[in-house]
Amino acid sequence: MTATMKRSDATKQALLRAARDEFAEYGLAGARVDRIAEAAGVNKERIYGLFGSKDKLFDVILIDTMREFMDVVQPLTETDPGRYVGKLFDYHNNNPQLLRLLLWEGLHRGVDAHDIDGWRAQHYEQKFDRASEQFGVEAQYAGRLLLALCGMSNWSLAVPQTTRLLLGDNAEDKDATREFMQEFARAAMRNFPPAPEQDAAAEPTPVNDLTTPADQPTRVDRAAQRLRDAQAAADAARDELAAALRAAHAEGTSANQLARQVSGTLSRPVVLKLLAE
Repeated sequence: MTATMKRSDATKQALLRAARDEFAEYGLAGARVDRIAEAAGVNKERIYGLFGSKDKLFDVILIDTMREFMDVVQPLTETDPGRYVGKLFDYHNNNPQLLRLLLWEGLHRGVDAHDIDGWRAQHYEQKFDRASEQFGVEAQYAGRLLLALCGMSNWSLAVPQTTRLLLGDNAEDKDATREFMQEFARAAMRNFPPAPEQDAAAEPTPVNDLTTPADQPTRVDRAAQRLRDAQAAADAARDELAAALRAAHAEGTSANQLARQVSGTLSRPVVLKLLAE
């Protein structure tokens, strides 16, 4: 490789790094070509000469960042849903630019996802096809399953303000969030796919409750009993939590701290009321 080619490649790499930082920070609409050029140490006309337009430069940056993600995480090789979620969570937590670029793209382009040489379309087609084999589900569930797993991985990182409101001081404990999401994914997959509807020929369903023998519970009876059981369990859990809150308060933990600890379970006014009882 000649010295001129080396300089040209180094210049392009400097532009790509500067453009990635700029687009991740300001999005497609807010990014400035002159700032990218200044950060890369080149004339902005060079950017137009290499990439054609700011939109095309954004496409190059997004695809380049996605390729880097694929090389590092290799999600198509992971078959355990918990590890899949954990690996995605760790990557986006430590490398927030890809998630930001995707969010900016969705904000400015909606469903219009641009591509370069068909790479993106091929990537997602492969991802869809591989999901059925990875997680042992039927093809009809593959796309929605990937959306669910990626949502668990990404949402708390994409909206840190909402995470703070829901978790309070616990929002900083990223390890706990990752562990919860991993176990939740595994538990969800143990009950997936949903059981098929019962064959009507296997167990005739009464036309209405009047045709059901008096000593045989109807579907409504069973559902109502499940709800009563759930309400009783919830009441018992609430009483247990109230006792624990009062005990902690008596030992010196402030009401505000306790309210933050149970954020998302009980509201602050309810906690204060329980402590006053």
